[in-house]
Amino acid sequence: MYQFSRIKINKKIIIFLMIITVGFIIIFLDRIFNVKNNHKSWTVLYISIFYFTSISLGALFFLGIQNVSQSGWSVIIHPVMEKISSFIPYGGVMILIILLLNTMDIVHIFYWMNSNLYNPIFLEYDKIAASKRIFLNIPFFLIRSVIYVLGYSFFYLNIKNISRTLYISHSLNDYKKLYFRSIIFIIFFSVISIFMTWDWVMSLNPHWFSTLFSWYVLSSFIITGISTITITAIYLNKKGYFPLFSKSHLHDLSKYLFSSSLLWTYLWFSQFLLYWYGNIPEEVIYFIKREKIYNSIHFWMLIPNFIIPFFGLISSKNKSNYKIVFSISLVLLIGHYIDIYNLIAPDVNERFCIFEIIGSLLIIGGFFIYILYSNLNIKFNSSEGNPFFKESKNYKYPYM
Repeated sequence: MYQFSRIKINKKIIIFLMIITVGFIIIFLDRIFNVKNNHKSWTVLYISIFYFTSISLGALFFLGIQNVSQSGWSVIIHPVMEKISSFIPYGGVMILIILLLNTMDIVHIFYWMNSNLYNPIFLEYDKIAASKRIFLNIPFFLIRSVIYVLGYSFFYLNIKNISRTLYISHSLNDYKKLYFRSIIFIIFFSVISIFMTWDWVMSLNPHWFSTLFSWYVLSSFIITGISTITITAIYLNKKGYFPLFSKSHLHDLSKYLFSSSLLWTYLWFSQFLLYWYGNIPEEVIYFIKREKIYNSIHFWMLIPNFIIPFFGLISSKNKSNYKIVFSISLVLLIGHYIDIYNLIAPDVNERFCIFEIIGSLLIIGGFFIYILYSNLNIKFNSSEGNPFFKESKNYKYPYM
């Protein structure tokens, strides 16, 4: 039976990374507990947690799509997708903690959680925020957030357990369970992710709304998920732990990267064009605010998120080049972090601060990588029990 080889990580690298991370944690915590910097530090921490959680959600969603479509080519990569999804429960709990700190008035990221906004006797009274109180109230908001985290965690653990059982049993009934559970997850994710992005991102500015927003953010989830899957698969293959991963599999992953980056760009342009054409003050404030704070960063981020992947992956030859695809995947991860930062930070009036961004990325990113490679370090299971395993193992892209 084919299995992942047990991954050995150089202890010196771990110690070196731990020293750097601990140093940043000390400085970062100093800023968190410094009253003047409290707001800004918690914001960039929230952005990093949301970003890495979105990567795991994107990977699990992509895995669900592969199961439901019964794609034969991707079966050997399924375990990698599951491992990347393993951060979902941890990221979800960390987001819930930050939300609770907001409700307790310790952290001030969500503007609408200020109770004075809803009382006309206060100068802070906000008529627009008050009109949305049926949806934007703390108890209902927390209940919804708990449902998101529990729901995503349940489907991740359930799909993982069924896959493990399938690996042992090679049973067609277990495969059918995986298939139908993936269908339910995709339906759940397609609906719940809309409300999740409204709550965790768009509600940061209750004066602004977008009908395309949830789909726009969902496309970013998919891109970062596929990029991380690609980087991990290439890394494991180059280290000799994932020998069945071939250029044919890489070519198909690259096609998904190419097409999903086009989807993101289409949604970006659709939102921008509608706002520009309509010129409604409540809508265009989204772009005006970002232009003033970050000098039109919403245009500059088209370079890593559209132009580089478009011209880098338009060639079929480039799609099967490990170095090119690996580099473009990294560029996309950086580009979509900028996108997530651009979605959240301006709505809490935060200016770009490279120190806090690096610190938060080291802390949460280090934890994400630790969870990922801790799971990869466990002797698990390929997807050998999947009836399409042999097809995936012998898969050859026809035009290569």
